Amino acid sequence: MLYDIHQSAAATFERALEEILAAVKQNSQTPLRIVFFGAPKSNDEYLKHRQQIEQAYREAYPAESRPLVAYVAHAPMDATLTVEVTYWEQTPTSIEYNDDYIVIDENYILSGGLYSDLGLHTGQQADDIFERIAEILSAEGVSAANIVRQWNYIERITDITPDGQNYQLFNDSRSRFYNSCEWSNGYPAATGIGTQYGGVVVVFDVMRNSNESSHAIDNPLQISAHAYSQQVLINPDKAQHKTTPKFERARHVICADGSQMLYISGTAAIRGEESCQAGIEEQTALTMENIAKLAEKETLEMYGVKNAAELEYKMLRIYLKHNFNLEVVKNWFKLHYPTTPKIFLLADICREELLIEIEGIAAEK
Repeated sequence: MLYDIHQSAAATFERALEEILAAVKQNSQTPLRIVFFGAPKSNDEYLKHRQQIEQAYREAYPAESRPLVAYVAHAPMDATLTVEVTYWEQTPTSIEYNDDYIVIDENYILSGGLYSDLGLHTGQQADDIFERIAEILSAEGVSAANIVRQWNYIERITDITPDGQNYQLFNDSRSRFYNSCEWSNGYPAATGIGTQYGGVVVVFDVMRNSNESSHAIDNPLQISAHAYSQQVLINPDKAQHKTTPKFERARHVICADGSQMLYISGTAAIRGEESCQAGIEEQTALTMENIAKLAEKETLEMYGVKNAAELEYKMLRIYLKHNFNLEVVKNWFKLHYPTTPKIFLLADICREELLIEIEGIAAEK
């Protein structure tokens, strides 16, 4: 798969959407999925923007070749609207289009944005979405264990509500869903990140033959997220057992053409299971050290990848907790990764002390 980034700094959302659509349509390849990042000022405005996006793409593309879309309330830090576009590297033999997912060459399943009723609490929204995912997987004859990458966007992720912490409510729902199957080949790579609005939104990628074509990659410098102790999980009810975040630090995939790709999960400045307490520059460097460790040939081979390729970053998505840290982080990346495509988004990160989270895609040089 190929990934492209487009941004618009237009004065209004409507004009930015027009510019983004025009830029995407200039590419000769048909987009498969377009994830929009914007800055609505309320949930009502979020729903309005989402409807405008969906309407624009219904008008621009016929149903038999219409890309999937998702709208996430992450404010772009240097644009009005930002999108990530997924393309297929080679012309697929077949693409089956459905309302909220597509099937490529009978082996790859990509979802668009999966949503729920914003009037429900976080756990109920997650339950609704995972029920829809179960329906999609059942229709395609695969299990949750075939998910190789999952993006989980959670409104006000660290907020404590009468029902519990929003992130913990989501994790509990995910754990219940994942209990539906065996995970002999590890969990998906994943991101769990806070949004300003929009409730819970989930996007996923599936490989039908994931047991043969992918490997869960852990980081020797960190404790696996799904093995965290109860001490680092948050729930006001101290007596209640808290389920862990079910994801791997990365997932290595052998693509249909034999090339290698690495899905890099949302990564922060954590060693073992403890957060780094330093400032933004130190957290940025430590986070990228963690990511570099995942992409090393030695690490890939440690976790079962044969003939691991040399990888390079094709795209990085950088989440920052505070606007005032943007210039420091941009300058750091200009110095260390000047040519890597990247976007900067304002986001609430799953631990209060963490200032930055980074995810991305790496592929063969």
